[in-house]
Order: sequence, then structure tokens, then C-alpha cells
Amino acid sequence: MNARSSSKHLQRGLSLIELMVAMSIGLFLLAGAVSVLGKGRDLYRTNDAAARLQETARYAMSTIEADLRMANYWGLMSRADLVENGPTLDLANIPVVDPAYALPADLSGYAATIDECGDAWAVKLPAYIEGNNNGYGYDCPEFDTAVGSSDQLTVRRASAQIIDAGSLAASAGQIKIQSSRMLGALFSGGALPVGYSLAPQSESRAIVAHGYYVDQASEQDAGTPSLRRKQLGFVGGTPAILDQEIVPGVEDLQLEFGLDLDADQNADYFVPPGTAIAAGREIVAVRVWLLVRAEQPEFTFTDDRTYSYADRVGGAAYTPADNFRRVLVSKTIALRNTRR
Repeated sequence: MNARSSSKHLQRGLSLIELMVAMSIGLFLLAGAVSVLGKGRDLYRTNDAAARLQETARYAMSTIEADLRMANYWGLMSRADLVENGPTLDLANIPVVDPAYALPADLSGYAATIDECGDAWAVKLPAYIEGNNNGYGYDCPEFDTAVGSSDQLTVRRASAQIIDAGSLAASAGQIKIQSSRMLGALFSGGALPVGYSLAPQSESRAIVAHGYYVDQASEQDAGTPSLRRKQLGFVGGTPAILDQEIVPGVEDLQLEFGLDLDADQNADYFVPPGTAIAAGREIVAVRVWLLVRAEQPEFTFTDDRTYSYADRVGGAAYTPADNFRRVLVSKTIALRNTRR
């Protein structure tokens, strides 16, 4: 009898109080695990957003930097003033083209394209770096609506790719430069300009004209700003001004140009784009700021930082006070091809 009674006592289940205590402990541990998981997920999203911002900023800056490094490159020389039939500037109104300049006969059929974004925009070689301060200044239309407080940057140069003799006929209609060590000539035909010979005595290269600006929309999302550029292209056997998206997420582009006053190839001081530059003073460096914004808002985050940089409309200080993360990057880029 005692053995059977002891066995029944040992087989009893949990009491209601014990079960409630166990469930409470389990729920507490589960809530802690869910909280840790949620915090880890939020941290991952934050780190991922920050990494994407840095990646966008690096890509946009590297694209602009590579272009600026090549500015004023014309193949075998870096002297736009030695291009025989190229435009000259109005020395009293730099960087406006000299009103006496006329396109060579070989290019006259493409005048509408060459002038589409401004007077001789596609071939204004002496203005290898040009900018517009806080506003869209091109005559050609923007993609959607340009950001009015953003600067514009125009870079002109020759392509790094040589057009070989076998490809020259297929390039008929493309705006090109033929350059030797001493002279250059603009042309668009499928044969060399008169007086020039094949490489290595001279080289044929396409003219590159890029105009960077910030638009309020991107091709992916109408509400996301983007860095874009106008560029001289070659479509269907004729030149054309194309509008290309570089990367979405860039909210602002600001610039300063470094001027050399004593011909030592070092920037003596920096000025905003649009500043009148006297003849003989050369742009040898460009300081670039990019403000990059996340493509999606985070409603648990408020960007109330104040960004101070460059010469923005309404003052340099900018406080967004919204739910988008941002990163501001800057770089001073020395121009390689200004050295004689």
C-alpha cells in the first residue's frame, strides 16, 4: 500500500501556479529574443543604408573625378588654342565663344546639335572646364526638373580611345579631333583632314563633352533625385546630345574652381562657378561636394543635422529635417592636362 501511494505521489503533474510561472518565464525569454532580433534587424538596415550611401557617393565621385582628370586632353597635345579650326573665346567675356567664330564647313551640317545646350557647347574646347552656379544653365531641356540649388559642371576633352584607320570610315558624322604634337583640327568626315597623316604622326579621337547636373527625379523613381549628365553622342551616323543617368540618390552637387595666378600649376585660390575669370588665369583644380540621400525614408530616423559646404542658394547651411539618411563627401581634384 505504501509503495502504491508513493508511486501515485511521484506521478502528479505541474500545478496551475507552476505552469503559469513557467509560461511567464518563457514569454519573457521569447520577448527578449524578439527584441534582440528586431534590434539586430534595425541595425542591419541602418548599416546597409549607410553602406549604400557610401557606395553611391564613391561611384558618383569616381565618375566625375575620372572625367576631370582627362579635361583638356586632345590626344597628342593639351593645347586647345592650337586646334586650327576650333573656337576661340571672347577674352572680355570668358567663357563665351568669340562671336566672330564660325564652325568649319565639315561641321556646319551639325550646328543644331553642337549648339543644342549652348553656343558651340559641344566643341568649345578652350573652356575645357565650365560651370553654372546654383541653377540649370543649359539650353537643352533637363530630364525632369533640375535642382535649382545645385551647380553644373561641364568637362570637355578627347576620348581615350583612338579611332584607327580601319574604323575611320564608319565614324563619318561623328565629331572628332585630329591631333599631332603641334596642331589639331576638328572634323566629322570618314577621311583625315587635309595635311594630317595616320598614327603615330597624328591621331583621330572622338570629342567628349559632358555636362553634369542634379535632377529632382530618376529613371527608377520620380521622387528620388539623381546625378545626370548631358553628353555628346553618336547615334545612327550623326552626332546627338544624350541625357544619361549616372546614379540615383545624389541630392546636390557643389563646385569651386581652383585658379592658377602665377603659372606654377598650383591652385592659388578657389572661386564658385560662374565667377568671371580673367584671360591668362587657368583652372588647374576643381573642388567637388556631393550630398547623397538614401532612396527610401526611415520613419524612426530624423536627419536634423546641419550640412555646411560650398556656396549654396540661401546660404551654405542646410538642415533637411526629414526621414532620409544622407552623407556629404568632398574631394579636390587636380587637373592633369593643364601642364605645358
